[in-house]
Amino acid sequence: MKLSRKGKYVVTFLIGLAVLLAGSSILVMPKDYEAYDILAVERKVSAMESEPENSLDVLFLGDSESCDVFSPVQLYGEQGFTSYNTGSRAQRITDVYAILKEELKRQSPKVIVLEVNTLFTKDTLYNSKDMAQMYTEQLLPITHYHSFYKMAAIPEIISGMNTEYAKATALKGFWYRKVAVAYTGPKNYMSTSTKRTTMSEGAQSYLTKIVDLAKSKGIQVLLVASPSPKNWTEGKSLSISDWASSNDVTFLDLNEKVDDMGIDWSKDSLDKGDHVNFYGTLKINAYIGNVLKEDYGLADHREDAEYQSWNDLYQATSIYSNT
Repeated sequence: MKLSRKGKYVVTFLIGLAVLLAGSSILVMPKDYEAYDILAVERKVSAMESEPENSLDVLFLGDSESCDVFSPVQLYGEQGFTSYNTGSRAQRITDVYAILKEELKRQSPKVIVLEVNTLFTKDTLYNSKDMAQMYTEQLLPITHYHSFYKMAAIPEIISGMNTEYAKATALKGFWYRKVAVAYTGPKNYMSTSTKRTTMSEGAQSYLTKIVDLAKSKGIQVLLVASPSPKNWTEGKSLSISDWASSNDVTFLDLNEKVDDMGIDWSKDSLDKGDHVNFYGTLKINAYIGNVLKEDYGLADHREDAEYQSWNDLYQATSIYSNT
């Protein structure tokens, strides 16, 4: 069957479009990394560009169990070491690696702290819940990597997320909320025996990449599980503990330290045990700050004139001056 002239034009256009998209895909793909949410990676890397080169002692990595918990400003005010929280909500382990790889071009931290909840997210690079989107992005990477295509900024503007990001950036990546919605489940949630929850092959692969990258640069790695009755189990803890032991990495499960930190789930829970609120973060940062300072020998910069901007930031941050 012969195509009509109009049909030939359509076929020619579609072939040309496919070639254009394929060629454009090569241009927009990052040279040094893959990412699940390229916008989130770009935003976090851009936010950290204001930090002087080689000025950070610690980098915190992970999803909301990192960015909603670890406060660089509090840690500096109490312990004197500098840090930045590179975490963001729902951040995949692929994006953790992408951000770390970019930041290590500018920073030489003594320690990286990876909050491990992100290792149990089902997807790493693509969204398998939407098969059509996943296959389209695999076939035409421009649809995965091009910022305009993602259009994530539109719902963020509507929901006020841009304001949230601005607040987090001002606090070196830390997000906080003072709302308290109590967790009323079993307080001994870590005492319930559960079988090991296996990490996916993708998660283990990227975890290995992160640790290998850090070790190649002489950076120590600390794996941490933030207190979260909703997300954390003994089975997950056993899985991470096994991996850490096999790979000569330190693992600290803060769910086992809830009593030591004085966490009160009736007051320190943000959302029924999913995350801690601001008052819970005060206790967690006081605890992990001591661990980092004592176990990793981090310097106290509070009397160093080169770090005056950090002193000024801590003094100007009302959430700490009023606590």
